[in-house]
Amino acid sequence: MTRSEADGLIFDIDGVLVDVSLSYPMVIRTAIQWAWRFLLGRQVDKTAFKDEHLLISKRHPAFNDDYDTAWALLCAAASTGEESLKAAFPSPEAWKEELAHFRGDDIASWVKERFGEAVPRESMRRLCQELYFGQKDMKEILGEEPRFVRIKGLYRLERPLVQFHWRTLPLPVGIYTGRPLSECRLVLRLLNWEDLPRSHMVTLDDGVLKPSPKGLELLCERLSVSNPLYFGDAESDRESLRRFGRGRFIAIGPFLEDDPFHFPDVRSALVSLGFMRSK
Repeated sequence: MTRSEADGLIFDIDGVLVDVSLSYPMVIRTAIQWAWRFLLGRQVDKTAFKDEHLLISKRHPAFNDDYDTAWALLCAAASTGEESLKAAFPSPEAWKEELAHFRGDDIASWVKERFGEAVPRESMRRLCQELYFGQKDMKEILGEEPRFVRIKGLYRLERPLVQFHWRTLPLPVGIYTGRPLSECRLVLRLLNWEDLPRSHMVTLDDGVLKPSPKGLELLCERLSVSNPLYFGDAESDRESLRRFGRGRFIAIGPFLEDDPFHFPDVRSALVSLGFMRSK
């Protein structure tokens, strides 16, 4: 697809617009250890989760949501019956083998059938959410008192990956993300994109889960777009565009370096594609 054929720019958030390398991996790691110790009453003797576990998960089309990654890995470890987290936790190689045999998009059904549900999915998601927001912002943003943790929000570790405003781009702009709207608002504030209309975003609150193409369909309808460029960093993003059947996927960051349209960051992609001038 050439610049003249593209008529819209749609962005994922994590790893594309915002650097989450210090936030969500820490959420996953801390949630697994906390749940292992306090929800399962077992022994935490090592930091078991590694960045490689996340890399492997991001390359599976069903694993868009980092909170589900934490839950799936916890259930996998718990199913061994081991008391030690070190002994129970799957190695990156073992996790890669597990995901190689997982077909489909339904993580919840797969985890329950394959490993059982040692901790309820919603409890794990709530724990992750509390770690992400922290006590103070959980109360201010969601109006809810944390049930599990009393820390500062790990979202504070996030940094913007783009320095431009969405209005400076020459085509209609949208966001298709697996984040809930409450977490998206933190990102828009960080980027100074708070004026991006709600109609330009499809979030978890819309009931759309990647790799469904529905989010792209909704945005194209709202923005009067038919051939978008979709900038994403995970296999779930690429699969969403593939199922949508139109436009072009633009891979950003380290997870999909095999993609023919791969760039290290959004700015270099926009410059190369002719939508932004180089400095």
